[in-house]
Amino acid sequence: MPELKLSQLQFESDTWKRLLRFMTDENIHLKARLSDILNEDFDKAMLEQAETFQVLFLRKDNLISLLRNEIAELDNLLIKEALEDGAWKKEVEKRMRIMRKNIKNAEGKFRKLKSEFNNYFLEK
Repeated sequence: MPELKLSQLQFESDTWKRLLRFMTDENIHLKARLSDILNEDFDKAMLEQAETFQVLFLRKDNLISLLRNEIAELDNLLIKEALEDGAWKKEVEKRMRIMRKNIKNAEGKFRKLKSEFNNYFLEK
């Protein structure tokens, strides 16, 4: 694989890692905000929805962890690609396509969850 293309794939992988760190930080803030809401003058009628959000935040933590692992595996393939001169090209390209799709989906779903959380507690 040409050096420029390999460098671009590594850059993209690093971008995903930064995005996942950001999503992790945001998820921590959302969980902290939920805790604050529960510790304030909280309406017990909202408890079920609060529990639902907590479960969704934990699922996002798990998803982020899985995506990090997939990126680490991909990084290992990129290293092999650099060392073995093209032997892994098809596998790398396939995994990059899958990762792009997974990251895009995760980012969209996370954005939607944040919006639903914020809107729910603004309306109550």
